[in-house]
Amino acid sequence: MAWLQLRIHTEYPEFADEILQAQGASAVSFVDAEDDPVLEPAPGETPLWTNTVTLGLFAEQTDIAPVLEALAEQLPDGDHLKIETELVEDRDWVRVWLKDCPPIKFGDRLWVCPHEKKIEEPGAVTLLLDPGLAFGTGTHPSTALCLDWLATHEINHWRVLDYGCGSGILAIAALKLGAASAIGYDIDPQAIQASQDNAAANGVAARLTTVPPEESVTPFPADLVLANILAKPLISLAPLLCSSVRQGGWIVLAGLLDRQADEVRSAYEAWIEFEPDVSRDGWTRLAGRCRMPAMISPRRLGPELLTAGQPRPEHFPVLAGSGFTAVINLAMPTSPNFLANEGDLVRAAGMDYHWLPIEWANPTAADFERFRVLMDQLGDRRRLVHCALNLRVSAFVFLWRVLHRSVNLADAARDLYSVWTPDAVWSRFISEQLATRGLDLPSPAELES
Repeated sequence: MAWLQLRIHTEYPEFADEILQAQGASAVSFVDAEDDPVLEPAPGETPLWTNTVTLGLFAEQTDIAPVLEALAEQLPDGDHLKIETELVEDRDWVRVWLKDCPPIKFGDRLWVCPHEKKIEEPGAVTLLLDPGLAFGTGTHPSTALCLDWLATHEINHWRVLDYGCGSGILAIAALKLGAASAIGYDIDPQAIQASQDNAAANGVAARLTTVPPEESVTPFPADLVLANILAKPLISLAPLLCSSVRQGGWIVLAGLLDRQADEVRSAYEAWIEFEPDVSRDGWTRLAGRCRMPAMISPRRLGPELLTAGQPRPEHFPVLAGSGFTAVINLAMPTSPNFLANEGDLVRAAGMDYHWLPIEWANPTAADFERFRVLMDQLGDRRRLVHCALNLRVSAFVFLWRVLHRSVNLADAARDLYSVWTPDAVWSRFISEQLATRGLDLPSPAELES
């Protein structure tokens, strides 16, 4: 497979990067147009080269004319702007990167460099990186800002989530700097493959778990969450990312322009206490510690009912303080994040605890009847109903509302689909219960029509 590569000579490389991203570039990176190596930057700094070339990679069949037009119209270089277009094969892209990128040092000991330019320095932690087509070489300011953070913090034995892992550079750097384990997720299958390959090349594959695009990240109490993506997804992902960090853990956000920092920060401030921003070349990094993790996939369905995934121990006193008097748990002991002592925690907070374990692969009518009886017994008391990820619960609560609380079927279905689209097992179970009243589960498409 061939790719169209644009080499953009501009005095505004970070602006060119933003334009290329907006035009759908498959990858963007910066390279040195001369022989001007980047040595150790000062803390918080991520300098580009004196003469930086911005590389944009597009699929071969891309109509490149609108991209060239956008660059010419929006970059303020005028007649000084120079754009070169070439067709490159997959491995050609790697060779270009290897040729143009010198080793880069972060902090006192972290080096990122191509395999052919490995640093032999006492005490050096060397990350060897040939990224292929996945974004992330350490040359982009937002990636470098994250590497600066990792290189200047003690992360021994930490559990790390790298959301939007790209080449795996941040997760691998964390592992080489002492983290115990890392989970990497990306929407691009090539990024997952590149992360796996790069982890193997750096001897940390056994400690890196990758989550493919067709799956979702299961929130867990990570010590550190890294997300070097873009401002808009950072904002929409705030509840998920903040449910994936432990109380007192760190979250590091990058990929946002300086002017986007306030909006991104405000999406996280309910859970995160941020340090002062760090900015370089128009890009900002946000970093802060978690005051209180977000609950997993919470949904409030009236004043008396809150549904969610598995709470953390610190959530129960907060719930009690907010007027909740009962907790119902539908999770199994094998469910993610299961708390064996949850009953003790709930009762210590002054609430009643009810455990109705529901087998994920075999929900039954008898299970639902037990649930219905308990829900009716609680009357108007404020309650939290949870399982691992709010999937079992959303199905049971949907049926209870429709069959026993006369909630409009379409409205209840929208609430169900806001959490998930039930799989084959749960769709069949829901349909069987609805059929007892002559009802059918509407599809998401039917609700939109």
